[in-house]
Amino acid sequence: MTDVRHERTLILIKPDGVQRALTGEILARLERVGLKVVALKMLRAERPVLERHYPASEEWVRTIGGKTREAFETYGMDVRAVMGTEDPLEIGRRVRGWLIDFMQTTPIVAAVLEGVHAVSVARKVVGATLPVFAAPGTIRGDFSIDAPTVANAARRPVRNLIHASGSVEEAAQEVPLWFAPAELHAYRRADEDVMLGDEERRGPRHAG
Repeated sequence: MTDVRHERTLILIKPDGVQRALTGEILARLERVGLKVVALKMLRAERPVLERHYPASEEWVRTIGGKTREAFETYGMDVRAVMGTEDPLEIGRRVRGWLIDFMQTTPIVAAVLEGVHAVSVARKVVGATLPVFAAPGTIRGDFSIDAPTVANAARRPVRNLIHASGSVEEAAQEVPLWFAPAELHAYRRADEDVMLGDEERRGPRHAG
């Protein structure tokens, strides 16, 4: 079993995050909680990579469509009037297509973060997938207000600034998709002893 102190997660700062000059702010918030940047680059995302990153599996697509439909229902709006269907699978397919197109409009920033339960911690800092439901204090809650009720009417994906791996298994698939092994780096943060209490394992230090 992998040491949870060295768990890794993938972060993608999407075109809206890059264009709004939020890259530094986003990375700073993730670093501030103790996550360590072990890989970082700006790139133009290629469609074949995005096609693999956003899976076409029925389960994933249906989940995306379901979240969209729920947002419409929350605000008492007719999803059929906007999307032409209530089927979460069909809605999800359209949203996936818009998202892949959007991710190619400008360069994006990709990063791998490492730390204690990095996947869960990053998701907590990033906030709910739909910014309109994201809590204050999270990245999406503080810097985005978008929702499917607005985005889908414009035939575009929700602009939620950032992608963060949804599970440890998902991260294990995503990291190699975006980074070669040689691009991942091992080093020690100056504050790791204090945050993780590793100095206690080595015993007390005595003067003299």
